Amino acid sequence: MRKWIPGRTKYTLGGTLGILAVFTWDRHTEAQLLTRNVRTFYHGIALAFDYKLHGDDVTKLPALHERVANQMFDVFEKNAGLYIKIGQVIAAQSAVLPTAYQQRAKKLLDSAPAVPLSSIERVFLEDYGKLPQHIFKTFDPVPVASASIAQVHRATLWSGELVAVKVQKPAVRKQMTWDLLALRMLLHFYEYMFELPLSFTANFIERHIRQEVDFVNEARNGQRAWNNFLQQPKLRQMVYVPKIYGDISTERVLICEWVDGVQLTDTKKIAHLGLDYKEAMSIAIEAFASQIFESGFVHGDPHAGNVLVRNHPQNKRKPQVILLDHGLYVQESKEFRLNYCRLWQALYMFDLKTVEEVSRQWGIHDIEMFASITLQKPFSQDKAIHLQRTSIQEIYDFQMGIKARLKHFLEDQARFPQEMIFILRNMEIVRANNMMVGSPVNRLNLMAKWAVRGIDREENHDQQNRQLRLYQRPTHWVQSLAHFAVTKWRRFVFEFTLFMMNLSFCFVRVKQSAHQLLYGAPSQGFEELIDQRMKEQMYQQFGIVIDEHMFDA
Repeated sequence: MRKWIPGRTKYTLGGTLGILAVFTWDRHTEAQLLTRNVRTFYHGIALAFDYKLHGDDVTKLPALHERVANQMFDVFEKNAGLYIKIGQVIAAQSAVLPTAYQQRAKKLLDSAPAVPLSSIERVFLEDYGKLPQHIFKTFDPVPVASASIAQVHRATLWSGELVAVKVQKPAVRKQMTWDLLALRMLLHFYEYMFELPLSFTANFIERHIRQEVDFVNEARNGQRAWNNFLQQPKLRQMVYVPKIYGDISTERVLICEWVDGVQLTDTKKIAHLGLDYKEAMSIAIEAFASQIFESGFVHGDPHAGNVLVRNHPQNKRKPQVILLDHGLYVQESKEFRLNYCRLWQALYMFDLKTVEEVSRQWGIHDIEMFASITLQKPFSQDKAIHLQRTSIQEIYDFQMGIKARLKHFLEDQARFPQEMIFILRNMEIVRANNMMVGSPVNRLNLMAKWAVRGIDREENHDQQNRQLRLYQRPTHWVQSLAHFAVTKWRRFVFEFTLFMMNLSFCFVRVKQSAHQLLYGAPSQGFEELIDQRMKEQMYQQFGIVIDEHMFDA
């Protein structure tokens, strides 16, 4: 017995030292694959059990939120790479999250550190066989911006053109497969722990994230988006996508035209340019609405840093909106796009039959919840949309049963259109942009109008076919007249609802102006009123206090 124990101890010590040696080696590598994944699994499982064990005790919720937020965002910051992007997605939703999440999310927005010049030079040597100074006339070694997967340097081509050079951080591709595998496993784990439909989206999300790190694909996306805008008479002069030098770009280096502009939500700088920020916001919202409802090719990350404003080159008094970062796009199927257009029109016309038809077709069981998610405000089947004032009681009822409703939200996950994942993300970010500057634009009405434009384009094609059949068979006159009457009536109902929504919006804007005139500060905007009621109910129901000054910096 005495001879066996030292042997076991020896092997135990040897194994421990071996594991420590592997971890030490891994921590000094650029990718840190083992360290990052162990960190993810350990904290991911610990946080799930923490909420599972203590989430039902209201008195412990503030401490629980702070503990979980600190652990979660510590992991994002330490792992960096794709984890920064995941954390920034959560940060975009932070206005309705507990204070602890807001504070940590605010710090994460600037937590994408740049890599040293030596790493950037290694990418150039691997992709071009040359250093940056041999490819460009000038190349600024100090990046002007650093994001989760890449950083941007300013350079000049030998022709004299000023360009932005987006260089992928070298560790990203090494980390990506393992990061996505870890996140997929955590989705399955959380689905099991909380009985919520999560894992069915994994393949779709993974495919698009992989496309996002391919800069050749990003170049194609940018050119395609620009071609789509050129087909829109209303937008072709108001929206601009910088020229992409695809012939000299690679999968990890993207070279684009350098364009000066200010962020969409920087109202002071926009005013300094002599431009109206409300007009700029309206153009931006319409640009993304045109993608969702007409072209079907939709930008997946339209946050304010990717939407710039400048003086129009031909008319300095007018704004031109510049769209950047075309790595993440989703292509809607024609069937999905038309059904989504129909859904928006039906919600405004209180056509519950069509709402139910589309919802059932997509395997959605809870129609009211789906309508609320679509409009990003509580929806009731008992009142038309322009009569819905989103009372605190309605939000309370909505939140009380939200977890139980989520479990049964999808009757058939296989039928759910996965394009919706990124469409709703796009709409939420656009809503946050509008809200951040006081909701100067009636976003819902603008989007509804583009939804009808999407339907009209298809119906115009069908109308031409009907007219052709009409001349071939005169008995179709009656059918054509009936179709015309129904179409005109539906359009009247839709326009009336838009008019009533605009009245409500104008009332809020007048109230804002009057409040600013009397008290020196504007009152809440259209989007803020909904969020404020959500915040009030979050406090009443959960004891959560939302930090009003999260984005003051």
